[in-house]
Amino acid sequence: MIRVYLFRGKHPLYQTLVSHPPDGIEYLPRQKSAGIEEYRLHSPSYSLLRRVSDGAYDFLDVPRCVPVLRGYDLVHSSRGFFVLGPNRYVVDVEHVASFVGMQHRRLASDRARKLIRKLLLSEKCRKVLPHCEAARSSIAALLNERAILDKMTVVYPSIDVNLHSFPKVSHDVPEILFIGEYYWKGGREVIEACRRLTKKHDFKLTFISLRVHAPPRVIERAKSEMNLEYVVGPIARQELFERIYSRADIFAMPTYLDTFGYAFLEAMAYGLPCVGASHFAVPEIIENGVSGYLVNPPIRFFDSRGVGHPELSVESVDGTSTALELSVCLEKLLDSRTLRERMGSEGKRAVTSGKFSITSRNALLKEVYESSLVHEPA
Repeated sequence: MIRVYLFRGKHPLYQTLVSHPPDGIEYLPRQKSAGIEEYRLHSPSYSLLRRVSDGAYDFLDVPRCVPVLRGYDLVHSSRGFFVLGPNRYVVDVEHVASFVGMQHRRLASDRARKLIRKLLLSEKCRKVLPHCEAARSSIAALLNERAILDKMTVVYPSIDVNLHSFPKVSHDVPEILFIGEYYWKGGREVIEACRRLTKKHDFKLTFISLRVHAPPRVIERAKSEMNLEYVVGPIARQELFERIYSRADIFAMPTYLDTFGYAFLEAMAYGLPCVGASHFAVPEIIENGVSGYLVNPPIRFFDSRGVGHPELSVESVDGTSTALELSVCLEKLLDSRTLRERMGSEGKRAVTSGKFSITSRNALLKEVYESSLVHEPA
């Protein structure tokens, strides 16, 4: 049995580690799985803690670190936190900016880059686990050294499909589901695409708005033109799973901000065809024409090398062409229940037995942990 200290966040992708560890791995401290756990990434207390900690890292101009002084066989750190202390460790990251708390401007600091390089090359840092190939590329764009590249193994997030086994809710017309911010997550384009379709198709749009909401005039107009259920979130995950996903037929989130897009995996667990944007990791999640469709975003927060551009302004972006592409894809899915079911089945296969399954993730992690203890890094 390998004893692995797990320094994790509250995101559901880490909850699945606790509830479904790889064979022969004991995560410490021991934690009981609580089924569907709530997490508030942008709660007031969390936001305050992040501002304080980010301010400290910014002032010191150092990457994120966590001390683990007690001895373990191995430490699995998350979210780009380097580990200080006597232990060998692996660290997972969603993007190279994870090492500086997603403060992209800090990657321009020579001091921060040198410290990141030094810590990655440390003998104690055994493996780096990007969440996707796009994340791996973002690290390579900053530090393209063979010794660092050889430490990287992509381990995709997985999802516990047993938490998404609520029965399908019957309804009269197809339902399109969007969850996220109005601007960066593509909510603006989803509403415009549905406006284009409403005269030809009978459907419902369920729009779960998070953090940055649509202007009231936009929603008032949309409600006058289409069957729209507009919900200002956040909403409880139990309700999201039991009432929202379970009655949807299509999931559309053409995000041009996300480093991954875990909501796509949740939608796939319900057998929903997904429509997203060809941005960062999304093409690794949605197989275009197989489990859903990809559209071109109006802008990209991450460029072709995976470098983030926080200076971009999104409010004035013209998303007309994206909305047009999106309407074409949605129309294909609205026209054919057979197509929806076929694409939804492909997506569900990816999370039950494919690269986003717990089985696939655990096989990779077990190999990573064992090799981190046996072999010296290259």
